Amino acid sequence: MNHSAKKQHHEQARKKHKQDALDHAREAARRGPSKLPIVFLLIGLAAIIALVAVASFR
Repeated sequence: MNHSAKKQHHEQARKKHKQDALDHAREAARRGPSKLPIVFLLIGLAAIIALVAVASFR
């Protein structure tokens, strides 16, 4: 493989990677933020409140 072919292959791979990254960013922006962290936070708060309620009624 001569230097020109290597350079061309490298450039094509670089452009493909950049395009894939842009596609991924566009898709992530379209989906919006995840709701999973909020769900975990609410479950944790509910568990803490329940433990405090149980401890206070003992």
